[in-house]
Amino acid sequence: MSTQRAAAAQDAVAPVQRRVLSVLVVGTDDWAIEQSAASLQDAGHEPQRCHDPGSPAFPCNALLPGRCPLDRGVDIVVTSRARALSAPTPSEMGVTCALHAQIPLVVTGISDRGPFTRYAARTVSERGNVAAACEAVAAETANVIRLEEGPE
Repeated sequence: MSTQRAAAAQDAVAPVQRRVLSVLVVGTDDWAIEQSAASLQDAGHEPQRCHDPGSPAFPCNALLPGRCPLDRGVDIVVTSRARALSAPTPSEMGVTCALHAQIPLVVTGISDRGPFTRYAARTVSERGNVAAACEAVAAETANVIRLEEGPE
């Protein structure tokens, strides 16, 4: 049997299961957040938000019972930076919460002068693929085994 036919037969028997990621999407501007969320959703992932589109950043969903994405569980946080700002915007406060919870960060858009680049597991250019970056980070972190010290 040819190598191509053998590979096709193996694929038919064992289809590759893609993991659906829950991704907290924040950013400098609502349109940038929605653009990244749409890209992630188109790739089959589940975008989550700190606030509903068009709503003020405060109060965030953490202050509404049962609505905080971090309480429900997310795999990755993405901040979509549409402007070259040196400080976080109110709509990006979820990055701090997620980093505190040890959730990996992907920074997309204009990130060269931003405050989050040094914390990012991956950065994506304005024309890059945010879904592919999240998938790569998830694959990397899935292979990490964290050992915690037990009681002495």
